[in-house]
Amino acid sequence: MIKNMNKERTIIITGKIGTGKSQKALEMFQDPIVIYANEMNIGDVRSIDKDRGIVIEDIHYKPKKDAILYVLRNYRGDVVITSLNQKSVPSEIKNMCKFKRAGSIQYIQNMIREVAPRSEEPFSLERDMFSLIREYLKHSDRDLIVKMLKINSPADTQIMSWLVENMHPNRLLFVDGVVKRRWSKDYFYEMLGYNFGGRQFGSPKMPIRKSYSKIPNICRRLGLKGGEERLLKQLLQDEEFCNHAKKKLNNAECRLLGIGEKKKRKSRKRIIKTSLEKWM
Repeated sequence: MIKNMNKERTIIITGKIGTGKSQKALEMFQDPIVIYANEMNIGDVRSIDKDRGIVIEDIHYKPKKDAILYVLRNYRGDVVITSLNQKSVPSEIKNMCKFKRAGSIQYIQNMIREVAPRSEEPFSLERDMFSLIREYLKHSDRDLIVKMLKINSPADTQIMSWLVENMHPNRLLFVDGVVKRRWSKDYFYEMLGYNFGGRQFGSPKMPIRKSYSKIPNICRRLGLKGGEERLLKQLLQDEEFCNHAKKKLNNAECRLLGIGEKKKRKSRKRIIKTSLEKWM
C-alpha cells in the first residue's frame, strides 16, 4: 500500500540552472500544460485538461500555495514540478511530493562551448551568504567584490558576524565603529570591500550563535519584568525572597542565581508493624 502511495505522489525535479530539469519534466508527458508557480490561480487551474498533464515551473520563486495544493489534491499522478533546490519548496507542498535530482551536467554550458568555444562562462553575481564570504576572502579583484556586495546587499550585522570569524577584528574596527549605519550603504560596502586584499583560501568558518540568557525568563517567573536584572539582584539579598525564589525555580536556576539548591526531602519509609498473630 505504501509503495502504491509513493508511485502516485507528485515528483519535484530539483537542479541548478542548465541541468535540464524542465526538459526532463516535459518528457514525462506528450503535450503537457506548462504553468509558472507564481502565476497560478485556482479559477484557471479548474479548467485544465487532466489528460494532458501539468508541469509547474519554478516553485522556489513566490509560489501560489493554495492553487498548487488544489492541483496536487485533484491531479495527483499527472503533475510534475521543477525547483532550483529542495529547501525553497514550502513544507505543505513538500510533504505531498517526492524529490528527484536532475543531475550535475550543465547542458547549456556544454552547448555554448560547442557553438562558441572561446566564449567566457557565465558568472552569476547573486550569491548566498556562505558563497559571498568565500568570494570575499579568496578573490583578489576587489572591484568585483564591491559589485557583488552592492548587488546582494547583505545586512551589516550579518556580514560583520561572518567576517569576524574569518579575519582579524582590527581590520573591521573602523568599518564597524565609524562607517556602519552612519554613512551611506554603498560607501559601507566599498570600505568593506577594499579593506581586505583577498587571497585567503580555505573554507570560511560559520558564526556560532551564542546561547540566550536565562535571567529574563527567571525574572518573569518571579513576577518581575524581563529586563529588571538589577532589581532581581537587590531582591536576592533578602532571605525571604530567596526562599520564595527557591519554591518557584528548579535547582539549575537556583545555582545560576547563586542562592544554593533546594533542600531534598528525605522520603520516609512507612513501617508497618506485623506480628505472627495476624496470620494465626
